[in-house]
Amino acid sequence: MPRPLVITVIGKSARDANDPVPPNALAAAEAVGRLLAQHGAVVVSGGLSGVMEAVSRGAQQAGGLVIGILPGFDKRDANRYVDVALTTGMGWMRNTLTVRAADAVIMISGGIGTLNELTVAYEDKPTVILEGTGGWSDRIREIAYDGKHLDEAHRATLHYAKTPKDAVDLALDLARHATGTDGRKEFQT
Repeated sequence: MPRPLVITVIGKSARDANDPVPPNALAAAEAVGRLLAQHGAVVVSGGLSGVMEAVSRGAQQAGGLVIGILPGFDKRDANRYVDVALTTGMGWMRNTLTVRAADAVIMISGGIGTLNELTVAYEDKPTVILEGTGGWSDRIREIAYDGKHLDEAHRATLHYAKTPKDAVDLALDLARHATGTDGRKEFQT
């Protein structure tokens, strides 16, 4: 049975009405979700609002599988486009699980929780940042070492994209390379 690639999308939530998610970030997230589903990838997110809901909507509308890794204990907290809601009761610590589940990560917009997820992903998950979507996605390049490293040792490299299509294509390519598979490798019995 083939194993699909798992792509985690991290991004700004809509929990604070005084700090809304930019409309272009929501549109980009929906497009990313749709494109990932069309390529047969499983979409993982934090399962809540904002970018997480938009990417889930796009993926579900394209027939994809959407997994939400929730911070609390109540599956009803998941946005309505999540197919599989996994509760953790871990609060923000669930960010580690959300990122570790991935073959690659795409970052769209982002507040402090997204920045936390980015630092978790940095060392061992290929990460693509969709620029032009606001938040940390538009600021990280200017504070990163050489625009692409989060540490002075340059242990890993951040990748950037300008469009949802470019972000998805790059993430899928990086995921295939990182996993040593084309995403269709069969399980060993």
